[in-house]
Amino acid sequence: MTQKPDIRPSSPLQEALWWVQHRGGRQDLMNLTWRLRTGRLDPEILAAAWRHVVDRHEALRSAFERRGESVVRIVTPAPVDTRPQEVTWERAPGNRDAQSLLDDLAARLHAVPFDLHDAPLIRLMVVRAGDLDELLVTAHHSVIDGWGMQLLLDDLRSAYATVRDEGAAALDHVPVPVPAGTAGSGASPRETAYWTGRLRGALPAALAPVRSNAAARSGAVLRHTLSAGARTAAKATGRRVGCTEFAVHLAAVRTVLARGGAEGLTVLGTVVANRLTPADQRSVDYRANTVLLADEIRPQDTFDEVVGRARDGLWESLPYQHVTYPEVFAALAEDDRAALGTVPPVLVTHHGAIGSGVVLGDEPARLLPSPSTSARCQLLIGVFDDGGESVLELEYDTGALDEDAVRTFLADVESVLVRTADGARRVADLGVATRAVARPARAAGPTGVPSDGDEAEAAGTVLAHWQRVFGRPVGPDDDFFDLGGHSLQVLELVALVEKSTGSELDVTAWLEEPTPARMERLTAPEQQEGAVYAEGPATPGAARATVLRAGTPGGRHLHLVHGAGVGVLPYRELAGALPADWRITVAEDDGAAPARVGDMARHYTDRLLADGVPDLLGGWSMGGLLAHGIAAELRARGEHCPPLLLLDPPVPGDVPEGGADGFARAALRGAHSVLPAPDRIGLGPSDDRAVETLAVLLSLATGEAVGEALRARYALHARHVAAMAAHHDAQVVDVPALLVAADLTDEAVGRWRRFVPGAASVRVPADHYSMLTGAAAEQVARLATTLLTSEVAVS
Repeated sequence: MTQKPDIRPSSPLQEALWWVQHRGGRQDLMNLTWRLRTGRLDPEILAAAWRHVVDRHEALRSAFERRGESVVRIVTPAPVDTRPQEVTWERAPGNRDAQSLLDDLAARLHAVPFDLHDAPLIRLMVVRAGDLDELLVTAHHSVIDGWGMQLLLDDLRSAYATVRDEGAAALDHVPVPVPAGTAGSGASPRETAYWTGRLRGALPAALAPVRSNAAARSGAVLRHTLSAGARTAAKATGRRVGCTEFAVHLAAVRTVLARGGAEGLTVLGTVVANRLTPADQRSVDYRANTVLLADEIRPQDTFDEVVGRARDGLWESLPYQHVTYPEVFAALAEDDRAALGTVPPVLVTHHGAIGSGVVLGDEPARLLPSPSTSARCQLLIGVFDDGGESVLELEYDTGALDEDAVRTFLADVESVLVRTADGARRVADLGVATRAVARPARAAGPTGVPSDGDEAEAAGTVLAHWQRVFGRPVGPDDDFFDLGGHSLQVLELVALVEKSTGSELDVTAWLEEPTPARMERLTAPEQQEGAVYAEGPATPGAARATVLRAGTPGGRHLHLVHGAGVGVLPYRELAGALPADWRITVAEDDGAAPARVGDMARHYTDRLLADGVPDLLGGWSMGGLLAHGIAAELRARGEHCPPLLLLDPPVPGDVPEGGADGFARAALRGAHSVLPAPDRIGLGPSDDRAVETLAVLLSLATGEAVGEALRARYALHARHVAAMAAHHDAQVVDVPALLVAADLTDEAVGRWRRFVPGAASVRVPADHYSMLTGAAAEQVARLATTLLTSEVAVS
């Protein structure tokens, strides 16, 4: 019997993160990515080990959903169908170095948001470019924190070694750890009062902003290794005062901010592990908590005194560090809530040895800088102990700070640590270049999560949608294709414009003049009444063939049939190379026929006869298969059958590659990018995750974003692959025909002649996806022209 998901309360922290996800401007804000440089990993062993790790930990099988006034955790029973994704370039692409490619890919993958309703809220990808191998582990913070990530990778190391040495069956004997719980629930009034009393009247300390007009919540990451002198001085201060190095670092940050202008009683945020019990320490679940520590630095204070208060604040608060900040915030007086806000501008967290000592396979794995491009606060300072060095990783808000300001701050922290090594230095004697402020936070929304109402998008115009799709300024009369537009962008653009205008776009009419101005005119209300539409390639409902070019009276008529997962756009260059007087129409899939080649061919034949039999019938890829089917149907009905132009079509009976991986390979090869498609790609069992990753790879290849249009194209591609896979009853059609081969082998060409005995064949110097572009398209156009006069040179 199938087990039902287990529904449990979420913790206050997890509920707060749910609201951040659904009301924040950046939905990747709470993504956590560990990017590890590894040795060569075996994909099958890794897949078995990863499956075991996800099944073992309830936290990794958790999702979150709002029910009524609360957010609940939903734990999916094991086993969960999960598999690491894999992208491999066997050689570093010639147009860019492997490291920059991996940097770019990691940043784009990190930015893909999670749907918090859909477990697991973690994904694993193995990436290789030439000699560089990386493992990317990305999770939503609601299910894991840094401590948990270290535990997860240790489990993965152990499971990988077990599968490698003993086989996957040996994992059945590994004990299951403590189930996920609800961290940080039910603070008492006394515990909450500890925090409200210490935060009363305090203001958040922050760096003085040097920018105010950048994109909201955009961020960057900077890594800095403390100099040997600063590390030695911090150790000496810690021994002298009797505290950890982290307390010294915390005091140094507070000192720089105070000397820079953040005076009075101020708060810094610090992230604590919140794992006081053995069960907590074994769980990968999200336990970390943000606490706000208040202090006022006075002119007569020595640095040792500031360090001592940082030490005491950390130790005294230890029994209360489980009280979540959302609980504290709700209990604050109204003026303190307004002053402190929901997130402190400056957060300092001690990671310790987290991220070090990771081993996967036979080699140590090295944690690389975070690929985050979002900012959770103005400045988040993570302190790592890395092989005897102190490494500071700073995530900063590029809407408020630039790199120079952050580096100035780092230089001041170093200077404070070094200059206070003897313990006698007064804070008032320490000069800094950093500029800082202590002032109230901006107003918070009613849920305790910052409101983004001021960031809401204005009602989109057609031109604004163009600029969003292309990512650069666009003029009203700019030609879509001159801007480098492609089929995925057409789908995305049409979807955006139709949604915002409430009007249906006549794509055929727009293609005659593909500009923003034309699109705006066609979606104006006065254009809608009584209009008849030829839809785009992924949208059901078309009633007639799309007219790619009207031609002139007396000109020839070429009728083409769509390829797999595409419509009219692949034929655009070919149409431009054909004689100007030719009429060119394209049959697109309107979804009316069942997903079988024979049924689709009969449906297209009905439409073809209604419009008139063309002079030449053809198609590329699946379109050639369908054109052959239409020809057979015309013959069966006793109708005239024109010559056939078959452009690299699959042989009837061959099963094309389907699924997300097949679609991804087709889409990437068809992108015509200077970045070659990966040599190997595996996008896992989830279609949604696969399409998200493919969108990242396409944006990496083309520099352009694609969105929901890709999902529609994937659905269409799946329909067409299913139709081709079931096509086993192709008929013999004895008509003049030309088979133009690109990827088709000579053996496949020979098999095609069984179905079209009179076919001539020509091979073009291009692959399947480039044969309709550039010089190859011009050659195909010449062949099409000569086919009507039977002057094709056969090869």
